[in-house]
Parts: sequence; C-alpha cells; structure tokens
Amino acid sequence: MPYKFTFDLSSLPKAFFQELTKVTVKVGVHRKVGGALRTLVKKFKLQEITGLDIAQIILLLEDFIEIEVLNMKYRDLFRESRGKKALFLPHCARKYMDSRCKAYFDTKVPTYICKSCSPDCLINQATNLAKEKGYDVYVVPGGSCIPKILSSGNYSAVVGVACGEELKLGHEAILKYGIAAQAVPLLRNGCAGTWFDLEHLRKVLSLPEREGLGNRQIIEMRGRR
Repeated sequence: MPYKFTFDLSSLPKAFFQELTKVTVKVGVHRKVGGALRTLVKKFKLQEITGLDIAQIILLLEDFIEIEVLNMKYRDLFRESRGKKALFLPHCARKYMDSRCKAYFDTKVPTYICKSCSPDCLINQATNLAKEKGYDVYVVPGGSCIPKILSSGNYSAVVGVACGEELKLGHEAILKYGIAAQAVPLLRNGCAGTWFDLEHLRKVLSLPEREGLGNRQIIEMRGRR
C-alpha cells in the first residue's frame, strides 16, 4: 500500500539521519517521540524542503523509526543466517522506465532481469553489489510478487527496499515464512525515479560479515519493548 503523497528526502544531510537514529534508539526506552520528531522537522526545515505538511512528515518519520526498530529486533537472526539470501528491489528505481531499459520481465519467477545497460542506474549498481555478496536479486513491480518467490526459493534471509508502508506490510508477510529480514526505506517515492541510499544498502547487505549494533544493546532494547 503506497503513500497517498509523494516525497523526496534525498537531499537531506547525513546529520538528519544521524539524529533520527538517536530518536529510534529512544523508542526502545519510552516510545514518546512525537516532540523529538517535531523538533527535527523544525531544525532541518523539512516542511520547506519537502513541501509536505507536518502530519505527512511525521507519518514518514514514524514509519522510518518503526522499520528500524524491526531491523534492530531481527538483526542478530539476520546476521547469523547461513543459508540462501535474497534482495528485493523496486523496479521503479530503474534509470529508465521505457524501452531504453533493457531489463525484461520473467513471468515465471516473477522479476525483472537486469541487463546492466546503464552503469549509473541505481538498480544496476544495487544488483551488482548484492550479487558480489552472494545474494539472489529480484527487481519486482510490487509486493504481490514476493510470496511466490519466497515459497519456492528456500531463503534464510532477505533484504527489502521499498517505501515505508510496503516494508511494514512485507515484514508481516515474511515472518510467516520464518525468514530473517532487514529493510531499507526509499527516500524518494513515486511511479518512477524512486531513490534509496546505496551506501545504506551496502551496510545492510554486509551485516553477516560486519559487526553492527552490539548484541548487548539489542538485547537491552528488546527487553524494554
């Protein structure tokens, strides 16, 4: 279920996301973050930058926080998984949405097969990055494709890139398969030209090999929920 409004947070500075991370950690303590989010909105002039009203911005930020809390909750399981892994990417992040994109849709899987036609295409870059790390990559037109792939793929861990609302719904579906998951939210949505932070995705894909949030801190946060 996509948002009923478009947004673009791609130009926000790293300092904003660093402060949003601090707010996320506080969620595990008392969950009262409304005032902190409004402070961030004012400090980083989000209404002026995005053109959204305060309610829309707060909804976005609350979804980002909820997604990251879920990421932290299941990060140990994801890191410890040793089976097959998959990455799900949104097809709307392709550089081109017309015949200039040489990807073709395989109805049997179902997924777009990236042909690496544009070096600067975000989907091409993410696909190459994930394959280097041993992931199967699926470029899907929507969440309805995912159950079919998961039911036949025998995966132990997945990473999903999508808008916040779709990630929350996808998380509920993936739990039914007993699969450890991590999510990367889109920072710009829409029907085309969507965008996510490739470096953020790189860190998530590397979690089994790199130390992320400490186990002790995760356990403490779980205990406070």
